[in-house]
Formats: sequence, structure tokens, C-alpha cells
Amino acid sequence: MNTPSSPQQAQGGGLYTYANWRERFIKIVLWFSCGAGLLAIGGYLFTDSTIGIRLLAIMLWGILVLVTVLTNLPYLIRAGVFLLLLYISGFSSLLDHGLRDACILFFGFIIMTGLLLPARTVIWQAMGIVFVTLPTFGWNDVTSREGLTSVGILAVVSAISAYALHASQAEFAKTQDDARQILDALQSERSTLEQRVEERTAGLNRKTDELRATSYIARQTAEVQDLSSLLNMVARLVTDQFGFYHTGVFLINETGDQAVLQAASSEGGRRMIERGHSLAVGTQGIVGYVAAQKKPRIALDVGADAVFFNNPDLPMTRSEVALPLLVRHKILGILDIQSDKPQAFNADDIDVLQTLSDQVAIAIENARLLDETQAAIVQLEALTSRRTREAWGQKPGERNRVFTYTPLGLRAEKLSQDGDNAVSAPIMLRGQNIGNISIARKGDVTWSKLDKNLVEEVASQVGLAIDNIRLLEEATQRASQEQTVGKLATRFSQSLDLDTLLQTAARELGQLPDISEVSVFIGQEPQQASQSKQRSKRNVS
Repeated sequence: MNTPSSPQQAQGGGLYTYANWRERFIKIVLWFSCGAGLLAIGGYLFTDSTIGIRLLAIMLWGILVLVTVLTNLPYLIRAGVFLLLLYISGFSSLLDHGLRDACILFFGFIIMTGLLLPARTVIWQAMGIVFVTLPTFGWNDVTSREGLTSVGILAVVSAISAYALHASQAEFAKTQDDARQILDALQSERSTLEQRVEERTAGLNRKTDELRATSYIARQTAEVQDLSSLLNMVARLVTDQFGFYHTGVFLINETGDQAVLQAASSEGGRRMIERGHSLAVGTQGIVGYVAAQKKPRIALDVGADAVFFNNPDLPMTRSEVALPLLVRHKILGILDIQSDKPQAFNADDIDVLQTLSDQVAIAIENARLLDETQAAIVQLEALTSRRTREAWGQKPGERNRVFTYTPLGLRAEKLSQDGDNAVSAPIMLRGQNIGNISIARKGDVTWSKLDKNLVEEVASQVGLAIDNIRLLEEATQRASQEQTVGKLATRFSQSLDLDTLLQTAARELGQLPDISEVSVFIGQEPQQASQSKQRSKRNVS
């Protein structure tokens, strides 16, 4: 069933009303009356009625037909003409046929008046007209015994009918008013529901766009490894994708007491960066509050928010939200977003922006870890290179090693001068040059790039092999030293006398390779004239 969109439409035909019922009822009554009037005229023609009565009947029927056909006439005119004709019919019947037929027509006049006319009291007026007409123009009939009975019955039946019609109309009017109120309430509820649906739809569309923007920002920042570039990209993308006035990224310093602005999307924010703008944690602005509390904060009206920090570099700010950049409950910084519109943020925006902040925090932490890892690798490479340089710096001092292969065989000699048709590749080890490989060809055959790459790869492998030999020699030497120390400790533990212990120590140390003399002493020597203090020593050969 179609529901009318307004009470006016309901009254016009969409809803059952008393006015609609009367309109349909008057049409049926008029057409029926035209048929009944035609039969009445035919009856008059075959009776002994006077010519005046016949002409009156024909004239009344013609007026009735005219009113019935002209449906564009106002309702009150059609209803009034019909009631007037009905009254005239009763009046003429009273004059022509007596009280009995007139009572029937007058009763119809009373009932039809109550049904057709909108005023509820008009039925009582119609009764008054009838009961004035009857004694006035039919006194003789009314005063008779049968007349009094007929008039009494007419009065009782008319009063009961009038009361019933009046009560029905009152109840119908009340029901119609209740229905109209219910319809108005339904229309209001429908409008409210439509408005809510539109708001929910707009909210869902906005949240979908925000989630799409968040996903796009996460994809773009996931590939950035440089921390400075990452922060600048985050500030720019948040402003571009969400359409905000200003976006700033603060990072907490090492001491944890300042939030330092590192990236911004607005001109005012960039001026703040040049000045080294920072806010004290817990005491300055929304950023400082969020840095201390580790939870988001919204200022829907910066003029009314007592925590808001007025910034002359951002004069157009009307609302602001600050979100913590948290990783494992550790705050790295704050994502500060400002809008030039009041009431620009709500609870749903907080959920989406906090998700974005979490992704940004992870990206920042990854960039920091990557920087720390790269710094550690650089330090490790520098340390390894230094130790390699120190270790191999001692090797050439022991003795130079040069080996040359010729058609006559392999021999050790000094490094020869390379010819024009020779290729040379340094032996590199952890960034240090520890030697060189030089290869010369017979004749004028040139070296290809593949040949040179092969020589360089061989030189690289030679460097690794040489370093392995050096490490093996050092390990063997350390093992020999530890073995000697172990033997000496065993022999020292067997001596029970101090002199015997010192002699044993001198004797065993003197047997080490390349040792010419060993002195072992304890205590201090007496004062000498040429020296202020000498240690006492006991020489044992």
C-alpha cells in the first residue's frame, strides 16, 4: 500500500476521510435520485394529479439532473440543491397527499442533511425546519389522532437518528484526527530515518575514503628507508589525502622531555622547523599533553580548549587532533593534524587516524632500526678493516714474499716491472690492499674484460686464503704460548723454596726461542748514588 507523503495528500484521496466519503456518496445519491425522480414523474402522468404538480415535478427533476451532470460544481451547492429539492418534495407532498407521505420525505430530508452537510449541528436545524413546517402548513392533519401519532413517530425516529449520526460523526472525526496524528508521526519518523540513513551513508563513505587513504599512505611509506624522507612523506600525504590544513610530525628527544618538530606540510610548519620548534612534554599544548598521556586528544574548538597552544605560525587553525606514535608502549613521537574548520574531527576519525599513526610509528621504528643497523655495520667494517691493516702491517716487516712463475719454473725473487701487455689485480682483504697479482702474456695478445674479471676474482680468493693462513698461524702461535704457560705453571707449583722457584723461572724462560738473558727479581735494591731507586735483582745464568 502506498503511504501518502503528507497529510494534504492523504486528505486528497490517499486516505479514507469523511470529506471523500461525502463526495462519493453525493454522486451516488444524485444518480439514484434522478432515476427515482424519473419514475415519480411517470407516476404523476398516469394519476389524477393537477397540471401544476406535474410541471413542478418535471422542473424539480430537471434541476436534479442538471446538478448531477455538472460534477465540477462545488460540493455544498450540489448537496444544498439536493436537500432543497427533497424538502420541496416533502412540502408539496404535504399539501397534495397529506401527512403520511410527507413524513417519509421529511424524515429523508433530516437524515440526508445530517449525512451530507459538514456541520454536526445542522441535523438539529433540519429537524427544527420540518417540525415548524408540519403544523404551519398541515395543521389539520397534524391535530388529528393519526397525525399526532405520525408526527410523534417522526420526532422520535428523527431524534434517535440525529443522535446516532451526531455520535458517529464525532467518533469518525476523532478517529480521523488520531489517524492524521499517527500519519504525521510516521511521516516525521520516516523523515528522521531517511536523515539517519543519509548521515550513516555519508559517514560510511567518509570512513571508506579515510581507510583507503590510510592504506595508500601505508603502501607509500613502507618502501621508504630514510627517516627524514619518511617523515616528510607522511606529513605531505596526510594533508593531501585527507585535505587538512596542517600536518606535523614530532619526535621525542633522547632525554624524553621535549617533542621536536621534524616534518610539516604547511609553510608555517616549515618556518617552525627552521627555528627548531619543540614543546615540553606534559606542559605545552595538545602535543605535550599527548606525549605525556600517550593517548589521543581532540580540540574541536581551539578557542574554547584550555590545553590548546596558540601558534602564530598557524593562525587559521580551528580544530586540532594529536595522536601518539606508539611502538610496544613506547612513544616515539606525535602526529599533529590541524584543520581550518571547527568540529572537523569525531570519534570515527580518531579510530582511522590512530590506525594510521600506528602504521607510521612502525615505519619510523623500522627506519630507525635500519639506521642503527647500518651504523653498526659501518663501525664493524671500520674495526675489521683497522685490525686487518694492523695485522698485515706486521707481516711485510717479517719478510717480503714474492713468487714469480716463468717458463723456467717457479722462483722467489723481487717484484719485476710489468710490461705493456700485463694485467695487474690488487689482493684486497676487507678494504685493505695486502698484495698484488701481475700476469703478462706473450706476444701482442690483448686482455679481454672477461680475462681481467677472472684475474680480479682470483686475487679476491687469494686474499681470503692468505688471511685464513694468517689466522691459522696466529691460532697455532696462541696455542703454543698457552701450552708453554701451562707447563711453566705446573713446574712453578712444584717448587717449595723461593730461591728454587726463582731459579726455575729464570731457567725455563731462558729456554724460550730468541731469548739471550732472563732476570727475575723481587723486592727493591738499596739506594745508589747515581739512581734514586733501583729494583733488586738476582741474575741467574
